[in-house]
Amino acid sequence: PFTSESKRMGIIVQDVLSGEITFYLKGADVVMTSIVQYNDWLNEGSGNMAREGLRTLVVAKKTLTYEQYHDFESKYNAARLSITDRLQRVQTVIESLEREMELLCLTGVEDRLQVSNFYHPYTFVN
Repeated sequence: PFTSESKRMGIIVQDVLSGEITFYLKGADVVMTSIVQYNDWLNEGSGNMAREGLRTLVVAKKTLTYEQYHDFESKYNAARLSITDRLQRVQTVIESLEREMELLCLTGVEDRLQVSNFYHPYTFVN
C-alpha cells in the first residue's frame, strides 16, 4: 500500500495464460531512482518534467519465479502475524522485492488538486 513515508506502492500479478508472475511498482522519482536498475535518463527526464510544473511518477517491474513469489508470500504472511515490530517487519519483506527493478516509464501529470487562481463566491480579498 501507498504511504507518505514510502512514497510508492506495488502489486503482484500473475498472467492467467502464461503463468508469469510480475511485481509492478510505482512511486516518486526521488525514491524510485535507487530502486530501478541504472539508466542514464531518469534523473534528467524527471528534472525536465518538474521544471515544467508536472508531478512525476516512475513505474517499474520485476518478473518473479514461482519460488521467489512463494518465498516472499510466506515471509510476508509471517511478518503480518508478528506480535512485535509488525510494521517494520512487513516493510522489510516488501523492500526485499524492491531491488534492481526494470524501469518501464516516467510519467508527468499536471496537478489540478492544488489551489487554483479562480474566483470563488465565498472568497474574501483584502
